[in-house]
Amino acid sequence: MQFFLFIALILAFALVLFAVQNSTVITLTFITWKFEGSLAFILALVFGVGMLTGIFLAVPTLWRKAKENRSHKKRVKELERELLNSTEQKSIEVR
Repeated sequence: MQFFLFIALILAFALVLFAVQNSTVITLTFITWKFEGSLAFILALVFGVGMLTGIFLAVPTLWRKAKENRSHKKRVKELERELLNSTEQKSIEVR
């Protein structure tokens, strides 16, 4: 736990240092929309939007995989019950 806290502090320090060194104001233009902000803020914003886009694109696949996993687990339990019943029937027949 302390190791992760130490790593988080180092990353926070690096981000602050990056923001201070890249405080140049730049203009971002998209079609008719214009935004002025520091280079560090715009890079952080674009990085965050990219991460959210990746997460939103991955969610349907993760849901589908989870649904398949649940159905496979259900099928395994059904097969285990059938196997147990089958072995019980065979042991009754042998007696």
